[in-house]
Amino acid sequence: MKIKLTLRYVLSMIMVFYITMIVYTILNIVIYKGNFSFGEEVFNLSFSTRDFALEYVKDLEEDNDLRLSNENIDKLIDNNIWIQVLNKENKEVYQANKPDKIPVSYSTYELVDFITDPWGSSAPTTITTNKVVNEGEEYMLLVGFPIDKVYRYKMTFTDESMLYHLSIIVFALILMTIVAYILSKYLVKPMVSVVDDINDLKNGLYKNKPIKNGVFEEVSKNINELSNVLKENEIKRTEVDKVKEEWIANITHDLKTPLSSIKGYAELIQGNDYVVDIEEAKKYSSRILDNSNYIQELVSDLSLVYKLKNKVIPINLKNENIIILLQENIIDLLNNSKYTDREINFNYENEKVISLCDKKYLKRAINNIIINSLEHNSKGTVVNVSLLEEEGRIKIIIEDNGQGVKEEDLIYIFDRYYKGVNSNSSYKGSGLGMAIAKEIIIYHNGSINIESKVGVGTKITIVL
Repeated sequence: MKIKLTLRYVLSMIMVFYITMIVYTILNIVIYKGNFSFGEEVFNLSFSTRDFALEYVKDLEEDNDLRLSNENIDKLIDNNIWIQVLNKENKEVYQANKPDKIPVSYSTYELVDFITDPWGSSAPTTITTNKVVNEGEEYMLLVGFPIDKVYRYKMTFTDESMLYHLSIIVFALILMTIVAYILSKYLVKPMVSVVDDINDLKNGLYKNKPIKNGVFEEVSKNINELSNVLKENEIKRTEVDKVKEEWIANITHDLKTPLSSIKGYAELIQGNDYVVDIEEAKKYSSRILDNSNYIQELVSDLSLVYKLKNKVIPINLKNENIIILLQENIIDLLNNSKYTDREINFNYENEKVISLCDKKYLKRAINNIIINSLEHNSKGTVVNVSLLEEEGRIKIIIEDNGQGVKEEDLIYIFDRYYKGVNSNSSYKGSGLGMAIAKEIIIYHNGSINIESKVGVGTKITIVL
């Protein structure tokens, strides 16, 4: 890949050079044929001394007295151009707008020197010459252009000098190729390294690479940051997958146990080996119903958590007094035969704290949290529920003095795949209670946070 990119870069540089030269040549042809100008009326981009002089040759040849038209004379004066007509003896026979320092006659040597090197004369100018024929006589026309407007450079070539200039062109091309190659290495090498780093990310190799210098420094830093994020996500995904598998195993076990019980009682009632009387049938039916209700509750919880996660449950928001809502929660729990001997305290300051919420689901969330504290702690554990109002926000704090949660387990408490059942608890839950609670609070645009310390207790704060 590196060789490919380098060759492409070098070839592209050479192509750019030649394309530029071709475009330059085409532009020159168009300009000189199209009389383009950036403001100059005479000395524009397509100005030609030859074409300009021919116009005056034609005017002089048409007049028998070798005289210019007034229009052409004005044009010379306006543009600081002069003309001089010489006979065969190199003597002036006519002039227009000629400077005083230009002589009226020349020796052959002086004339040749003046024409070939007018810049070193007493009147620096740029000279062009033409032949004028008038009434059978031949004359020489000298046209002098202002030296700050028209420039002329002459080059003389021999076979040896031509070879020299061609060598220079070839050397320039080789030098350009070498420079292009060096630049390509400077650009291509880190580019190839960046591509390799991206391929590593694609293949799941998340590791920090040395920061590259130059134009790819920022790209290199971003790739390293992306690598760290992907690595963290991969670790988290692996952990979640592991917990998910454990949760599925738990759910499978929780479903298998009641289903086995239901199947056993059903076979017992239906079988011919043992006669079941009415009382036994009612007892077995009651256990079948309990196990069926448990399965139904399990499936219902699973469905609810996903519906909440995907926000497909209609929430009926109304202004509710949170004090009454919490009181109802606590009373319902203490009236439950399982929790009549448990202690739940409710602390609040105001008799009326209003919040826009769905009473049914908010009660469900708080109920799940309190039950979690009751079920996974000993009977002597005290649960304190407190309600505070701070800066327009409502805080519900559910705190217990139970055994607490290990720090490494805290991050999974609200995960829908986590089932942290205490070995001393006989509670059979789906492991979805806390996940449901969190989704309900989030659905109410609230937040939920947990703090816990082993041997001290757990504190859950809900902010609405």
